[in-house]
Amino acid sequence: MVLFYAVIYLPMRFFLGVDFDAYESLSEAWRVSLVIVSCFVLAGFLTWLPNRFHKVGVPYVIERLNYHGGNLPIGNAVVQFFAAVIALVGGLSIGKEGPAVHLGATLGGFLAAKAKLPQYGVETLLACGVAGAISAIFQTPLAGVLFAFEVIFLEYRQRYVLPVLLSSVVAALISHYVLGPLDIFSIGNISTVVFSGNLFLTCFVLVILIVLLSALFLHTQKALWHLSGLSVWLRFFVVAVATSLAAVYLPEALGSGYSSLSNLLSGNLLLHSLLLLIVVKTLLTALTIGLGIPGGMIGPTFIIGGLAGVQAALLFGHSEADIILFALLGMAAMMAASFQAPLTALVAIIEMTHSSEAIVPALFVIVLSCLLMRVFFHQESVFAERLSYMGMSSNISPLQRYLRHHTVKPVAEDVLVLPVNLPLEQVKDLASSVVDYAIFQLEGEWRLIRRAALLDALQTLEFGPQPWLVSDEEKISMNLPFALESTYIPLIDEPASLEAMLSWFQKTGLSEVLVSLSASSFSLVLRHRLDQFLLKND
Repeated sequence: MVLFYAVIYLPMRFFLGVDFDAYESLSEAWRVSLVIVSCFVLAGFLTWLPNRFHKVGVPYVIERLNYHGGNLPIGNAVVQFFAAVIALVGGLSIGKEGPAVHLGATLGGFLAAKAKLPQYGVETLLACGVAGAISAIFQTPLAGVLFAFEVIFLEYRQRYVLPVLLSSVVAALISHYVLGPLDIFSIGNISTVVFSGNLFLTCFVLVILIVLLSALFLHTQKALWHLSGLSVWLRFFVVAVATSLAAVYLPEALGSGYSSLSNLLSGNLLLHSLLLLIVVKTLLTALTIGLGIPGGMIGPTFIIGGLAGVQAALLFGHSEADIILFALLGMAAMMAASFQAPLTALVAIIEMTHSSEAIVPALFVIVLSCLLMRVFFHQESVFAERLSYMGMSSNISPLQRYLRHHTVKPVAEDVLVLPVNLPLEQVKDLASSVVDYAIFQLEGEWRLIRRAALLDALQTLEFGPQPWLVSDEEKISMNLPFALESTYIPLIDEPASLEAMLSWFQKTGLSEVLVSLSASSFSLVLRHRLDQFLLKND
């Protein structure tokens, strides 16, 4: 995350002498040039790359988690890194938080794959990566944890909480040490909130404004998703034209938008209508993301909500202290309504302000915004809607979740590894064993036999010498291939979960398989044992 920040910020500070997002301080020619060059470079970059590398962002993380066991290709993360940097430096209306989540999740999945962890270990490290990314970006460790559960997993998982919390806290500490405190809006402690009719009336108007903006943001994107089959050059040309117009007439709408909100909260007036900026920022971000620019939308929606909060406060003539409060309420409500993450939004503003004064009005606007989006617009999270448009689910069934949380050990049978020529003394010792199955290797293939059948073959010695006897100077042995019938059994590496094991059985149609636990340790997994396990725990 630190590298991601550095690559974005340093060019702007070195070449232009301004902070990131302060595009209104640049000349008109500079602003338009940055926009056009970034769109041109991005179009060429993505045209050159194979289509499989075009999938990036939070929806892609959820897709890989639900359908590919959390396996996130490194190549897509590299594309996300450079594409987001190009777009952000160019002033396109996107955020850095979504790309950061993709990078954090990829790192977590990579470490889990290297450690060969089971499926629940992969999910744990992926959640750690997501929480760490959000925590490092905002320096809000608890909000990072809640974001991972509410937005990525869509449920709270108690067994993941401690490692995810640790990852989030460490990420926040490192971010604070390397980047310093991120006082994005220079917000101090909020003064005591006075509950009055005017306060809740303003909150209600803010909720209506947030719901309308969220619906506009989502439905604009949904309309543009139908254009995904068009050429990258054509789609990015439209983005370049729209953003260039904003660069000329409304430069505050460029980038994530942090500077415009920060200026408002500092008492500086905008040169244009605040409501116009809110609508343009909403449409421009939806257009940019909807047409395929590989960036994030978390930051811009946060800012749109903050601007809407300022607009509602000004509409009812609130004081400067109350304007700061309503900006925070708008940020929380917009995030909650767009991503259906109410607790994440609530905790984020508490951690950013280091104050609990805003909890009650924040709960009012957050809950009401989420409910209105669900009841009147029937909308889920924008990420869930994107996956639904692609024909995929943002969540998994309870059966899949149950299978993913278990390894093959509950359904595995112990097996004895025997030599092809087994000394008779060892055959006799098998009578006291509790293991029902044994394997031996013949011509590079593993063969499966039952212990009971092996003991039955031994009993035939009562009728005289048998053809399967093999003798040498020291011992008499049983040649297993001659002594009894064996069946070929395939050998596979240990699956990450019972879900992967069940998928293997369904794909191959076989009823038994040998699982390699280590170089010399094996277990037998039978399909009927897996079915019994599922029925028993249903």
